[in-house]
Amino acid sequence: MSVITVLIIANGLLPEDGILQKCVREADAIICADGGANQALSRQIRPDYVVGDFDSIRLETRLALTGTIFVQRPSQYSNDLEKSLHYAEDLGANRVLLVGATGLRLDHQICNLSIVQKFCARVQIIMYDDYGVGCFLTPDREHIFDLSVGRQVSLFSFGNAQGIVTQGLKYPLHNESLEWAIRDGLSNEVVETPVKIRFGSGMLFFYRVRVISSR
Repeated sequence: MSVITVLIIANGLLPEDGILQKCVREADAIICADGGANQALSRQIRPDYVVGDFDSIRLETRLALTGTIFVQRPSQYSNDLEKSLHYAEDLGANRVLLVGATGLRLDHQICNLSIVQKFCARVQIIMYDDYGVGCFLTPDREHIFDLSVGRQVSLFSFGNAQGIVTQGLKYPLHNESLEWAIRDGLSNEVVETPVKIRFGSGMLFFYRVRVISSR
């Protein structure tokens, strides 16, 4: 199956230009979630689509984005990120690069993580910020990551993930559990590559801290 990659730009804090342009180059299409279009245009990015209820996009942004398709979704039962993810699925996306889903209001960040978790069984969603990259992992399969030794990583469960087994980490898990507000896996370290993670039930969020060049 061919990979169709869509970049979604939400209305939070966008990462630095190097990260953002890498995502732009990888994307087959770019969707802005409503007010994310304001930020995209300020970074000289012209989206293919803007999706949402259009309560955040500025008039001057709409006028400037000639050639962009505007998809109005007025429902108040889902936010603009969720609407954009649905539209990405309509475009046939099986891989989504997501920027701007974190930063700014804490309630929006929590909601966005909940939405991403809801979609991750159907589409691979990779979240970027200035500090690293994160994604949700699904159970009953082995996840393999080629990471440099010494890199910091974290594992969280927004619920209860059981039967977790990891290889290649300084603090390994051996058929153990991570549970929201009970136990997390903050700031582990890669000691052997590749890193392997598998678990039996629940959902895990895996975050890899960005490696900063020492040039």
